[in-house]
Amino acid sequence: MQAEILSDKELADLTGYKLRAHQRKWLRDRNWVFIESRGGRPLVGRMFARMKLGMVNPAIVEQNPPPGRPVWTPDFSKVN
Repeated sequence: MQAEILSDKELADLTGYKLRAHQRKWLRDRNWVFIESRGGRPLVGRMFARMKLGMVNPAIVEQNPPPGRPVWTPDFSKVN
């Protein structure tokens, strides 16, 4: 099973750089969303990478539906 975050090798293959500073610069220059680990490693989500690379249509990705109206609501009118 693949992790949700790109591995070091995958990130190096994607950016063409092994040095983390160069990887971060490459990602920023291309407006990729990532966070940094404590050690400064850029962490890129696998689904985001697939969408950026055109492997997944963003419209198809399952979105969280808006919360619906609850079926049952308590009646607090009688509470003191």
